[in-house]
Amino acid sequence: MSRAFPNKKYKEIQSIEKEFYQNFSDMFAEVVKSISISPLKQTCKLDIKGFEFVEEQVEKGNNVIACLGHCTNWEILNCLPSKINTDVYSGYKRIRVPIFNKLMFDIRGRFGMHLIESKSVAKHILSNKDKPSLYLLIADQCPKKINVDYQMTFLNQMTSVLSGPEKLACATHSAVVYIYLTRKRRGFFEAVCQPICENAKDTQHFGITKKYIELLEQNIQDDPSCWLWTHKRWKR
Repeated sequence: MSRAFPNKKYKEIQSIEKEFYQNFSDMFAEVVKSISISPLKQTCKLDIKGFEFVEEQVEKGNNVIACLGHCTNWEILNCLPSKINTDVYSGYKRIRVPIFNKLMFDIRGRFGMHLIESKSVAKHILSNKDKPSLYLLIADQCPKKINVDYQMTFLNQMTSVLSGPEKLACATHSAVVYIYLTRKRRGFFEAVCQPICENAKDTQHFGITKKYIELLEQNIQDDPSCWLWTHKRWKR
């Protein structure tokens, strides 16, 4: 955090850290609660803005790739299918422990979200060209060395970034958006859809990835405690 925010005093860093752990604890409780909460109550916890762009693209026959980060409670987006008029898929990475994998699969799919393993998203889109949908992808993880093909300054540090969503969008001629997720108050959230492009194939090389990282950084700068600082973004 000190490297990410060099202009902040140490007491400010400590305050951000404390608030992060409070938010992280809240998120854990919210995920557990989503096992039994009614669909109506879950839906009321999320306000959305700007998703008309997604619906317009889907009506035109275009898939939409939504990039987002580990900001605030990203799991709240599991109720997004009940708030927009299109199918929503979420890429996920299988959890090694079967019982936990099934639990998270059930939680994320309770409110209409379709789950698909990240490595199978491209194949799924190309195999279902007649059924355009919205695909949610979290792409702020630390990439493996073999997947590093782009670096840029992110939170004041030279950072290797994943370009997978851009490659997928270009290969499928999809529109791309960023979902700006914030916590309005405890237990309630807002998701703002910010368009990046209508057809990824028409953009400059790494242009989508660069824009995504810029929007993610702004999301974090606006609320430094909202990001998942414990996932060791710069471990390599």
